[in-house]
Amino acid sequence: MSASQKQNTRPVAKKITPQEFAEQFAAIVPQVKSVLPAHVTFEKFERVVRLAIRKNPDLLACSPASLFMACIQAASDGLLPDGREGAIVSRWNSKKSCSEASWMPMVAGLMKLARNSGDIASISSQVVFEGELFRVVLGDEERIEHERDLGKTGGKIVAAYAVARLKDGSDPIREIMSWGQIEKIRNTNQKWSWGPWKTWEDEMARKTVIRRLAKRLPMSTDKEGERLQSAIERVDGLVDISAAVDAPQIAADDDFAAAAHGVDPQQIAAPDLIGRLAQMHSLEQVQEIEPQVSQAIQEADERGDSDAANALDAALQSALSRTSTAKESVPA
Repeated sequence: MSASQKQNTRPVAKKITPQEFAEQFAAIVPQVKSVLPAHVTFEKFERVVRLAIRKNPDLLACSPASLFMACIQAASDGLLPDGREGAIVSRWNSKKSCSEASWMPMVAGLMKLARNSGDIASISSQVVFEGELFRVVLGDEERIEHERDLGKTGGKIVAAYAVARLKDGSDPIREIMSWGQIEKIRNTNQKWSWGPWKTWEDEMARKTVIRRLAKRLPMSTDKEGERLQSAIERVDGLVDISAAVDAPQIAADDDFAAAAHGVDPQQIAAPDLIGRLAQMHSLEQVQEIEPQVSQAIQEADERGDSDAANALDAALQSALSRTSTAKESVPA
């Protein structure tokens, strides 16, 4: 039997419902709160987790233990599973014959942790596409020269590099990797073609070079430095995963993806949505408007309007709970 045939014969896992997820998530709230850094409120973290689940409902088919552990790991790293700082992804564990959730720190998350670690002023990473001007100057005055050619963007990647500047004003720390070097690391996962390398090739290439650079950076001994080191170790662990990794499929109209590319989602009035949710009597009605409410919650978080985000989230949870209970009580 071929690998593709084996993949198609995977047993269908029983999904937990969103309500069951919320009930079981409540059990790990003390752990989440105990590891979250002060600058990330629990309310915001919980909202983003719920939004991530709504965006990728296949996560509910993962083993609950792995899903909640991924949430705790994200909180411990001080990052949000929003598709920018990091993502909770589903992977198939062939040994256990089940889907498991994994926490995957992303480029923006690693750069955020590096900046928060105390010694780093800024950090950046880019991929180089075939045909772009790219020059590495060595010797007494080392530097990288790279001109982005928008006409080449999205083509074949030939290299990636990362640059960190320290707060003490010393020379930048650089890391450059050819595509051959990146491929060598990628190929340690024999099933890379089923995972995020296939979906997010440029993201994974940038993360690979940042991970190598980060190992040369000064690591502070405070909690933020520990978070950076922990996130790097998690990424190292993901590289070595031999099971198939199912990367989250982000649709073109996904507001996580839109925000990541600097696109402002359509403005939606929170009071209007809250009022509409309060008047709904069927689960189907609530599910139909749920994407709009999720988008509005994300917009409120982006604006720093936690009151609006909390009110929208509470209204959505109340409507889902109310209509789900009503549907279950209707006789067959």
